[in-house]
Amino acid sequence: MKQPKSYFRGNLEVERSEEFLKLLKREFPEIDPEHLPPVSRRRFVQLLGASASLAAATGCRWEDEKILTFNSQPENRIPGVPQRFATTLEIAGVAAPLLVTSYDGRPIKVDGNPDHPLVNGTADVFAQASILGLYDPDRSQVVVERSGSNSANTTFDAFVAALRQKLTALRQSGGAGLAILTEETSSDSVARLKARIATELPKAMVVAYEPVNDDDEREGSRIAFGKPMRALYDLAADVVVTLDADLLGAHPMMHAHARSFASRRNPDAGSLNRLYAIESNHSTTGAMADHRLALRPSLVAAFVQSLAARLGVPGMAASKALDEQPRAKAFVEAVAKDLLSHKGRGVVAPGRTLPPAVAAHVHRINAFLENASKTVKYVALRDAPGHAAGLRDLVAAMNSGAVRTLLVLGGNPVYTAPADLAFADAMKKVETTVHLGLYADETAAVSTWHVPQAHYLEAWNDARAYDGTPTLAQPLIAPLYGGKTALELLSFVLGDEGVSDFEVLRATFKAQSQSGADALAFESAWRHAVHDGFVKGTSAATEIPALAANLPALPTDATSGAEFPANGQFEITFVPCTKLFDGRFANNGWLQELPDFMTKTTWDNAALIAPGTAKKLGLVNGQMVKLSWKGRELEMAAYLLPGHAHGCVTVALGYGRDHAGVVGGSLEGDVEPVGFNTYALRPSDAMSGGGGLTVDVLRKHYEFAMVQDHHMIDTTGKEGRQERLGALVREADVAEYAANPDIVHEHDHVTPLSLWKTFEYEGLRWGMAIDLSKCTGCNACVMACQSENNLPIVGKEMVRKNREMHWIRIDRYFSAEDIHDDDDVQVVSQPLPCQQCENAPCEQVCPVGATMHSSEGLNDMVYNRCVGTRYCSNNCPYKVRRFNYFNYHEDLKDSANEALKMAFNPEVTVRARGVMEKCTYCVQRIQNTRITAKNQKRPIKDGEIVTACQQTCPAQAITFGDLNDQNSMVSKEHASKRSYSLLSELNSRPRTAYLARIRNPNPELVAKA
Repeated sequence: MKQPKSYFRGNLEVERSEEFLKLLKREFPEIDPEHLPPVSRRRFVQLLGASASLAAATGCRWEDEKILTFNSQPENRIPGVPQRFATTLEIAGVAAPLLVTSYDGRPIKVDGNPDHPLVNGTADVFAQASILGLYDPDRSQVVVERSGSNSANTTFDAFVAALRQKLTALRQSGGAGLAILTEETSSDSVARLKARIATELPKAMVVAYEPVNDDDEREGSRIAFGKPMRALYDLAADVVVTLDADLLGAHPMMHAHARSFASRRNPDAGSLNRLYAIESNHSTTGAMADHRLALRPSLVAAFVQSLAARLGVPGMAASKALDEQPRAKAFVEAVAKDLLSHKGRGVVAPGRTLPPAVAAHVHRINAFLENASKTVKYVALRDAPGHAAGLRDLVAAMNSGAVRTLLVLGGNPVYTAPADLAFADAMKKVETTVHLGLYADETAAVSTWHVPQAHYLEAWNDARAYDGTPTLAQPLIAPLYGGKTALELLSFVLGDEGVSDFEVLRATFKAQSQSGADALAFESAWRHAVHDGFVKGTSAATEIPALAANLPALPTDATSGAEFPANGQFEITFVPCTKLFDGRFANNGWLQELPDFMTKTTWDNAALIAPGTAKKLGLVNGQMVKLSWKGRELEMAAYLLPGHAHGCVTVALGYGRDHAGVVGGSLEGDVEPVGFNTYALRPSDAMSGGGGLTVDVLRKHYEFAMVQDHHMIDTTGKEGRQERLGALVREADVAEYAANPDIVHEHDHVTPLSLWKTFEYEGLRWGMAIDLSKCTGCNACVMACQSENNLPIVGKEMVRKNREMHWIRIDRYFSAEDIHDDDDVQVVSQPLPCQQCENAPCEQVCPVGATMHSSEGLNDMVYNRCVGTRYCSNNCPYKVRRFNYFNYHEDLKDSANEALKMAFNPEVTVRARGVMEKCTYCVQRIQNTRITAKNQKRPIKDGEIVTACQQTCPAQAITFGDLNDQNSMVSKEHASKRSYSLLSELNSRPRTAYLARIRNPNPELVAKA
């Protein structure tokens, strides 16, 4: 076996500072109190009631409850038996097909639609956390009318009466003076209404704007094919090359991508595919790559140029800038050779940050390699103007006085619009402005009228999935606050007053239906579509578009190839946040407290920069910097990220809001913004970023709420730490594994001794397996567990004190031949739930028997026995137990938080202050399946019980089942040569097994390294 890699969690560990060594020695390490900002009592109480309480309980333990019966039993409903309904969440014009669990008329859990081929039952963090948004007490609840600095609550009828006369006059003038700004949507119903507006109100201005959009990708396909097209990739291809494209993470089709990619990552089931990632910032895709090359964005474009030349694409010359970097030059040569040897079986994918002309050449590369129609397919898109261009035209019309009435239907353009457009100032020049929104946000604050918007779980709608499949959204609950939809307001503009979203959707479906005049056939088709959540077999037809004869030439010297450009010539990249997206989820406590998949920060964004670049600037982690770009400045905290490209800074959008709510920031509520508002730097002509950035280091320090060094497994002291890390995270190259399948177990030193007689489980024996070759570290399992098990949110201050409450964490490890070389860094993610040990160390020390084994081998917690000694946590070598320090649900007694009580899963025990919590293998799901099987007088089938983390995993990396069934999937995975137990030398005999990660490196690159 070759020289083992060095594993480390982050820069603190690389530096081996005194602070880090002190951290290692403590069981419950705490950040130096001198570096912590003072915690105001006001902020603490706000978070306690508005964020932490969101997931901890359903009221005071001794609250008096009145149980009332239905006057009439609703059809098809059995009290206490959950029902599931298909619906759709649309984000930035792409529909996510969902299946929502509802108890007695209240939705409590969001999962992916198992019947839809794109998601296959999986759901991302946004969809799962959206259930919390439904019950958020900060949601807009009343219509507000503003006049100058004064505002007053009013009614929707008053709004209709005030706007009716204006709209009547606008219709008579053909819509002159009317502008409508919507979010990007693929809704056929919205498209139908917009077409009517274009006909009936031809002088009206209708614009769609999304701050996170695919304008450059769309324009790149237009250059390549003469019309906008969307590429669909099959990541089961032999060779996959991503160019700043996060196909496994921040991509609307990540569910299908993860599943198809993972299908080729089992070395025992066939050959492995190979993934190359060329990117500036760490992405989920880069973390899974067999080879990753860190290049700043302009050099990624140069890489495309050199790749085309090395492949032999006619008319292309290699970039001189890339040739200045030996590693990049060798990388492009190896990638080109690999692609050529797998013609028709490869994928080359451009990302959103690539300029349109560069993306066009990537399409040309796929055509040259004969990938088109095989591993890369295309579907046509609706032709539409660019989002920045459309918004720029609207602002110009507002400033000129051409717009007298503006309707903003969804979105928050005052916050998300490019800084140079000064959207808020332009909006104030409009006589009447109407904002439809879920929150009284930044745009609502400057609008004449604000109308509460219905949550997607309260509304009828339609949209199209990424592959073009029409999907339907149905309400699972009546609007809690009388919210309206964009469909209803668009109908009102057209004079169809009182028409509901349901009627609009039915009309659209009828117009598209093949049933003709047959009412019964239409009704049957409608009911099937609503039941299924989509229309089966109606995905957009794929085509092979003809490549344009002449593509624009790329300059041979696109950028300087210097590894470290001078300060003032740095590059900046704007990316959507992996947790808050564009900022629309800023008031969602689940997402704010979710650790970022790579940095492991919570409640913050940061200026990501490479350690090597930071060293040249004299910058340390957490130090404040001033970013100056295109005449604008922003101060924010820096985060030193190993493996980040040199000479560039990456910043996430979505933070720094002042009208988000008491969780995300509120001026009215006296709540400081969370994080830094990077929209303040973002211009309309460079929404992805660009060069010319200056970074000034400030003499101020900022403390992140960062979990990467919490709960460190440290049983043998710092001297043995490196050796042990190699045992925690086990990896091998595919050639090594093929030559020696036992390579995974070289670290095992197990002595199976016990003071107690081994218990024999004659019936069911539950266990889990997690495949590290498939796990992308996407956080979906963490969010699924949060929603399923009523986990509390503790707030930023408590996270800083190591008191986060997630039952499953994802440890992220960097690895390198030399930990001081941050250029050649690989990443591996390891989910860590309770290991459900047979010889559980926690059980041996509990003085009250609060933790014990069930007859099926589960390590159970009896919460009403627990007295909070925390002995079990002290004795747990995996550090997977969480102590509940505070009564996080206390403020649910407040009538204003009444809706929050509806957000929790009634199947899961509500925990109180002072008890220990941990993963239970979703015992409630085990019990429910057991009851069903018993009633049907049959045994439980293999795969019938699916834990929450397993269900949502896009890569299907988690398996659960009966270890006593030798034919079960989990038994087969436990028996795999790749299977190992964490810290097996302790003889705790975990029920959770890990399958070692097997990489498929290119031998040429390994040899050159």
